[in-house]
Amino acid sequence: MTVPNERNETGLPPVVKARMIHRATGDEVAIYRLYDASERLLYVGISKDPLTRWQEHMGRRWWTKVVRYELRWHPSRADARAEEKRAMADEEPLHNIHSAPRHGAHWRAAARASEAQAGRAARAQQIGAGLRGVKRPPKKTEGAQDG
Repeated sequence: MTVPNERNETGLPPVVKARMIHRATGDEVAIYRLYDASERLLYVGISKDPLTRWQEHMGRRWWTKVVRYELRWHPSRADARAEEKRAMADEEPLHNIHSAPRHGAHWRAAARASEAQAGRAARAQQIGAGLRGVKRPPKKTEGAQDG
């Protein structure tokens, strides 16, 4: 579905004509693309029931940016999955995290950083535990002389 920004002679936005979105019948599966106002591809997904799937997306931070969608039905899940995989690799949607290679690298780096931070915190605890019970020399007070 495309919603053009131009207005007609009445000053109202044009009427959009599109097919209804329906739940799958049989083995068919839809692949959908969600776009923002700048025509950037936000997300690519597949579903037998796109409207229900979109309700699941509504809690995502990026959902409020969606202004347009494209929907294409495929005869099988395998066909839709192949198209989704190709779209993620070639079109680089901004918010597909689990399947896009560029995001995979991001998450691996974040996990390594988190593990490193946890390791540093654990080491600090070990050092702190080792210092408990160690008598420290008394602090020098002002005016005290070294002997």
